[in-house]
Amino acid sequence: MSDVSAPLPELQWLSDDWRKPVKQACDLIAPVWPLDQWIAVNPFWGLRHFPAPRVDQVLNERAGFSMLMPTEFYREAWEGGRIREDDLRASIAERGDERNTAWYLDWLGRKGAITAPLRGSILDTFAVANAHEEAGVLTDIVCDQVSRVCGAFFDQRQSRWSVSGNQANGGLFGFWLESVRQDLALDFTTGLKGGRAFFKTVPDGRDQAVQEALSRIGARGDELEALCHSLLLRVNGWASWCRGEDWRAGLEGRSSDRCEDFLAIMLVWESAGVAFASTAQKAEWQRQRARASRRGDYDDRSRLWVWQRAFEIGYQRTLWQALESGPIKQALPDSGRGIPAAQAVFCIDVRSEVMRRHLEAVYPDVQTLGFAGFFGMPIDHQQHGPLAPARRLPGLLPASFRLIDTKGSLREDLAVNRSLDQREIARESVRKAKYTSLSTFTLVETTGLAWAWKLVKDTLKKGHKTRPDQSVEGRLVHSHGGDPLSDAERVALAANMLRGMSLTSGFAPLLVMVGHGSHTDNNPNQAGLDCGACGGQSGGVNARLAASLVNDPQVRAGLADEGIRIPDFTWAVAAEHCTATDKVTIADRHLIPDSHMQHLADLEAGFETAGIRARKERATPLKLNGLDDDNLKQAMETRTRDWSEVRPEWGLANNAAIIFAKRSKTRGCNLSGRVFLHDYDPTLDEDGGLLEALLAAPMIVANWINLQYFASVTVPEVYGSGNKLLHSVVGGNVGVVEGNNARLRIGLPLQSVHDGTHWRHEPVRLTVLIDAPEDRIESVLRRQPDVAALVENQWVSLHRMSGQGVARYDNGNWVAVA
Repeated sequence: MSDVSAPLPELQWLSDDWRKPVKQACDLIAPVWPLDQWIAVNPFWGLRHFPAPRVDQVLNERAGFSMLMPTEFYREAWEGGRIREDDLRASIAERGDERNTAWYLDWLGRKGAITAPLRGSILDTFAVANAHEEAGVLTDIVCDQVSRVCGAFFDQRQSRWSVSGNQANGGLFGFWLESVRQDLALDFTTGLKGGRAFFKTVPDGRDQAVQEALSRIGARGDELEALCHSLLLRVNGWASWCRGEDWRAGLEGRSSDRCEDFLAIMLVWESAGVAFASTAQKAEWQRQRARASRRGDYDDRSRLWVWQRAFEIGYQRTLWQALESGPIKQALPDSGRGIPAAQAVFCIDVRSEVMRRHLEAVYPDVQTLGFAGFFGMPIDHQQHGPLAPARRLPGLLPASFRLIDTKGSLREDLAVNRSLDQREIARESVRKAKYTSLSTFTLVETTGLAWAWKLVKDTLKKGHKTRPDQSVEGRLVHSHGGDPLSDAERVALAANMLRGMSLTSGFAPLLVMVGHGSHTDNNPNQAGLDCGACGGQSGGVNARLAASLVNDPQVRAGLADEGIRIPDFTWAVAAEHCTATDKVTIADRHLIPDSHMQHLADLEAGFETAGIRARKERATPLKLNGLDDDNLKQAMETRTRDWSEVRPEWGLANNAAIIFAKRSKTRGCNLSGRVFLHDYDPTLDEDGGLLEALLAAPMIVANWINLQYFASVTVPEVYGSGNKLLHSVVGGNVGVVEGNNARLRIGLPLQSVHDGTHWRHEPVRLTVLIDAPEDRIESVLRRQPDVAALVENQWVSLHRMSGQGVARYDNGNWVAVA
């Protein structure tokens, strides 16, 4: 073939026209977070401004996969009664289709034609087979090569030879380009004779390299955006990681363009494919591009969406029935003085619904409330020792404040920090010794016996138990500058929290902030079992900070000036709910006045009995039926210490709805642990400001969690992290790869959504139910474009409680559904 390194024609049309499509393609990719800061992410977030069915078609065109389950899934749901004829009829009516249920049943019974997926990359036309690779297409080899480079570049914790400062200065693109130029086996592994020579001609500067690549590829405008998006989806895990780097930098006020770096690499590879392709390969590539531009036939996909919607309506039917069958106007608990004996504020997490329901049943004098599990405390937490601060707030928000642990004096803090630093230095010395040339002869003999007892204990499931929460004082300062918060700022923090949970009067003697967390061993994905939104952290620290603010006399005085009067007899307490064992632990017991001990004893007895009931409810999905109370509790505690246990708990599996209403609207209703519950009193929010904050934050967080689980079931090969048994951790906390594959896997492991026989998560989009007037909800949609995009493009299903039942929002109209 001709010399592929020959100078290109003058770049006439490019100028800066390529930048917008490249940036738009990057924006279509959702970010991901490190393992130790894991949060559930809506993988379709970048596509929220398009209708969900259209996004399904786009993903099918650009990456060859569907957002929905196969037809067999819906057929089984119909045959098993999960979808009823009324559900299907309602779905057809929503679509305005003239065809009846019989037609859709006949269509579902047919075996659809299998259409070859669209492949927009010219690298797909190269067949490669050699001694080291199975027969396949060049795209797979390229994706593996790029993934290995990303693993080396982003690994700052595990690798012995981390990226040096000079290498890092060139960014990801510069590091990759240097790596590929030095790869002596490149021509052999790719089958491109002269490939390494080609990359030596690529400009060192990223922008110049992209311009040259695009000139060779010849795509522009919408076609260029589609190509870029398709290339990113081929290595979606690392593309999402790079997008997350950019997202987190933006939260911190920094600029980052890691995703554009990554896309530049893929575009240069694509241009290499064009340079080396034969005439026949280019012709096939052009046919694929033309096919993509026709956008295909939507009929089969739209019919499948009718069945998906019928599946969701089937769940909503059970939800309306549960709300109708529960005590509609159950009286508030009364301790004889017109107020409850205790108030327990839980996270809105679906696992809290089970505990709240049972607690209210066994201890009627308690009032439970639902609120975001970080308790409105936007903090990162600086613990003693050399550890970096841990973010304890939703990943969508920046940390405004920092909570710094202190023993109460500078001398004690220095002593603790010095001790922990020395311990970490010793550990790091052992880690480094493992990689010296003599380690194979000396290290095992020297340190092996020290680990023997731990190995025995872990094997016998006698490993560590949860450490008791040590009481420490925390100094709350601004994240930037480190200045302590003023009294006015602390008052505002507490006031916003109390207003957010619609608790501004009627305080009980005992106000308990119940954070939640999970405890597992040998589980890289363990952060995903803690709060699904708060950076993979438990809520105990936030609960203790919230309680300390409420108890502070100066804060109470300021709150009184704000119109929130907390009685002298009210004492705030922090607690943590372990979602793996359903045990609730009270923190800082020594600070609780003697006058409140009886209230605390009654509440703890309620927690204990509620925990027994909750464990019984969770026994069936965990396959622990038949055990008595003590043995069931022991079995669940043992699961947290079993280093071979792949399903210590089910996390937020089967989440399906979020309700914004007073607890009196749902108290006594069995919502099956599928509903996020956030307290909202419409009478305290006449201007709609609180509802706007709730829909713009907790609702979006619930949407992220919901669609993370949805996609991990419907598209597990792209948006799920695969088999836990094959996981290896990359970079200490970057993520996981499966087996010897270098591609980063994101989302939930298979074991988090499947029990080995059946799916444990039903893939339904989030149902949102609000107790508020029509005009108030509609005004929020007008002011919040992201909320409106989720609603209007069918990423969530919006409903409101009305005097007549439940009404669904449909293009500006409210349609009665129950």
